[in-house]
Amino acid sequence: MAKAEASVEELVAMIERGELSLPEMQRRYVWRSTRVRDLLDSLYRGYPSGAILLWETDEDVPLQDFSVSQNESPYKSRSTRLLLDGQQRLTSLSAVIRGEGITVKGKKRPMELLFNLEHPDGHSFVTEVNEEGDDDEDDIQDAEVDSSEDELQQRFEKMTFVVSAKKLETLSHWVKVTEVFASDGDAHFLERAGIQSFADHRYKKYSERLAKLRNIRKYIYRMDVLERGLSYDEVTEIFVRVNSLGAKLRSSDLALAQITARWRNSLEIFQQFQKECADNGYDIDLGLVLKNMISFATGQSRFLTVNKVPLATLKSAWQESCRGMDFAINFLKSNVNIDSSTLLSSPYLLVALAYFAHKRNYEISVEESNRLRFWVLIANAKGRYSRGSSETLLDQDLLTLRTGGAEELIDRVRLQFGRLDISADELEGRNRRSALFKTMFLAFRAARAKDWRSNLVISLNHSGAQHQLEFHHIFPKAVLKNDYSSREADDIANLAFIGGGTNRKISSKSPAAYLAAVLEKIGPSGLAAQAIPSAERLFDVANYKEFLVQRRQAIADRLNEFLAGFTDKDLAPASPSVVDLIAAGESDVVEFKSSLRWDMATDQLNKKLEDVIMKSVSAFANTKGGFLLIGVNDVGEVLGLDKDYASMDGGSRDKFERHLRQLAKDKFGISYTSTQVNCDFAKINGLEVCKITVRPAPHKAAHLIVDKNGQLGERLYVRNGNASQELPISEMHDYIKQRFA
Repeated sequence: MAKAEASVEELVAMIERGELSLPEMQRRYVWRSTRVRDLLDSLYRGYPSGAILLWETDEDVPLQDFSVSQNESPYKSRSTRLLLDGQQRLTSLSAVIRGEGITVKGKKRPMELLFNLEHPDGHSFVTEVNEEGDDDEDDIQDAEVDSSEDELQQRFEKMTFVVSAKKLETLSHWVKVTEVFASDGDAHFLERAGIQSFADHRYKKYSERLAKLRNIRKYIYRMDVLERGLSYDEVTEIFVRVNSLGAKLRSSDLALAQITARWRNSLEIFQQFQKECADNGYDIDLGLVLKNMISFATGQSRFLTVNKVPLATLKSAWQESCRGMDFAINFLKSNVNIDSSTLLSSPYLLVALAYFAHKRNYEISVEESNRLRFWVLIANAKGRYSRGSSETLLDQDLLTLRTGGAEELIDRVRLQFGRLDISADELEGRNRRSALFKTMFLAFRAARAKDWRSNLVISLNHSGAQHQLEFHHIFPKAVLKNDYSSREADDIANLAFIGGGTNRKISSKSPAAYLAAVLEKIGPSGLAAQAIPSAERLFDVANYKEFLVQRRQAIADRLNEFLAGFTDKDLAPASPSVVDLIAAGESDVVEFKSSLRWDMATDQLNKKLEDVIMKSVSAFANTKGGFLLIGVNDVGEVLGLDKDYASMDGGSRDKFERHLRQLAKDKFGISYTSTQVNCDFAKINGLEVCKITVRPAPHKAAHLIVDKNGQLGERLYVRNGNASQELPISEMHDYIKQRFA
């Protein structure tokens, strides 16, 4: 292997002239502007920046375009010089030095950095950048308007390089990096800084710093050049090993190199499908596209055996995986109302959905579709693939789907988290990076939450900076900074969704100064749409912790209500106490019954009363669920269950519950009542009351089996106000179609 050296400006010129090419095996350009900033800072200080790996070959190798433009090389040669390691660095340097934008996912974005002529000596303030991620910004933006201008300015003044900001561009000691590289003279920058003579103490300092910045062009990179006689397969192996040892590339990037080495020109095929997904609202990483293909090829998602999978198997799996991914995206958009990949806590949900449909040959029943819809929502909310070993969890689900279905997927979520409802405790300490934050948006949008000024329903798709969705700190950070930590300020219970214009207008005002006006304009229901308490005393900073406690509970209730709306048979909304239900009185979701089978009027056993109880259960199930209290009369007086207990041989609470469950089983069938009807008991003033929690029937109507003149038949009951009524046959079809579609 030959050794060589080249300066940054020589390497940039080689890219511009078309003398360096990118092989198909390379991953795409993924760096954020902040990472480019940190590269410039390192080179400015003369820190090591790694080596460049090249391969000169006469072989006809599939290529891809750089993310910066190239001219056609004037030198016609059979030999090609390929860049194997260093693409991210050289592309970034080329963009900054040449003053050219970078093409990412088909869109050209500027690479504008500013240099601080007044930067402090010593170490610069550098922000860590996550190299492993896809490096795309969230669609729900944080405009940092909660930080005061002074705080931001103080932070920037500690830095040598920053990503360009309009306010900083107006300051005389901040200069555009590209303009410095484009000029060999300092006069323009010194004049702009107000330096009029050599006597100015800044003259020498600024001139030396500008020269040091330009000297980045002279920075020398060591180049390792692979010998010409190596084959493409050997070079691919070297590429994989070099990048594996340095952990610079993700496993998907290395897998791409191995796949394209055997399947020539496949990168263009993969990228075209990726673009089609993006056009459909799902801007997914190329690595996920490959993981989906491998899942279809091998039944598991890891790339460990990708080099052993026959090429014919890969090609067949590719066709099937595209079909599966199309289903997954369509299902999320049409059946779950998740219209963007931004709203997924993990893109692995797409792989599981695609594999699910594939295993069923895309023939899915209404019931299974509803259960699958709930699994998506609860797995997304709980963060099924967002913690621990996500690939292991995905492989468990893929294995489950070989013989099981949505019900088994839901069981795995239950096994992982222990419960399927959302508690207020789960929200404590969470921030916008929590999986629950995305479900918050879905739940608030479903509740028709609106921007507080424009009255537009919150959406990811609004155009214009004024209406682009941002998350807003209800208590701005600037208001909380003296009494609370940054972590407390970023609590998920302190975040709401509003448009950018509204966010900027509020800026760092305290809730006491702005939220009362918002409340007056939109009313308590407008705040409640985002689970924000409307008690004005909670708008005081002194009551911030109490505000968080109340809002966490309100958010949990809203999330459970939202998830229950997707008719899962295992999820109950947060259940109120018997005392609270009695205090609230009967309603469309609460009913009181004096007894199960003891007739209080005649003081004797009357088993016909059991049918009345079952009618109420049926009505709640066929409407939106509810609570049935047995042992309480219709005016809310607690009578207890002693006489019902006594009517059963050896009567007790346990026997009462078993009898009640047997009744429900006989009247509805075990498939509904085993999981949809839940019994709890409470003791009030020494008297026991049974609370029956009835969840909405998930997929089909809960018909009540009745005995009419010795003939068994079915009746359909629904709630009408605070009463249960039988639905006439003439109305049944339309009601069932509307309620269970």
